[in-house]
Amino acid sequence: MTEPVSPTHVYDLAMAYLQNGEFPVYSSGFRLLDRAIGGGFMPGSIYIIAGRPGTGKTSLALSIARRMVFDGGKRVVYLSLEMTAHELMERLVCQLTRTPSEILKQIRESGQLPTKLEPFLRLCQASKFRIEDARGATLSDLGLMFDEMRRVEEPIPEVLVIDHLQHQLFSEGMSRAEAMANYLSDLKMFSKRHHLVLIACSQLNREAAKERKAQLHQLKSSGALEEVADCVLLCEQATLEAGKLTLEEQ
Repeated sequence: MTEPVSPTHVYDLAMAYLQNGEFPVYSSGFRLLDRAIGGGFMPGSIYIIAGRPGTGKTSLALSIARRMVFDGGKRVVYLSLEMTAHELMERLVCQLTRTPSEILKQIRESGQLPTKLEPFLRLCQASKFRIEDARGATLSDLGLMFDEMRRVEEPIPEVLVIDHLQHQLFSEGMSRAEAMANYLSDLKMFSKRHHLVLIACSQLNREAAKERKAQLHQLKSSGALEEVADCVLLCEQATLEAGKLTLEEQ
């Protein structure tokens, strides 16, 4: 199936801008985050959520994804290269019900879980939200997934989350840094071609553990990530421990 081609002549671009006004952006569902990134996520752009282990990268990415789905009505695919879909689903249930997993276990044992999750299940049934944990995130993998969706007449996503980049495997023949640079460049073109908001989680290197405040140069494969990413969100343990504002409060 041929992809629709965006206008390239300046007159067509000018007319599109005249008709559509400002460039379209998708709200993250978090007021403070939208303000920080210029109003929301812009299609065709790559956003990196980076941090050391345990600083909330996955929790933030999943929370953004579910708000964009359930509150914003967007089509989202969450591609997990680390956690299983079942683990992510438990996190999603905890987020939406604001209930710790230990309490959910007690509710399950009491037989009350179906009642507790009834509103959540209605949201899921009406949503266009996929959590994939059994495929890679190469361009071939993504193209195959989109082809499968088209065959069953399912619209391709507006938002793609990859969690996380360092778990992506590459073929031998070049250094890890070079392979990551090529991969990110290809991802950028892929997001532009399909008008996707692409959100990717990334690790920080070990040096970040020694510093109080995370820095951009501490990104693993930082050169490639800095060059390709349109925006980098740095998660810090100190911020979490301060407890100033929770994600839900923002």
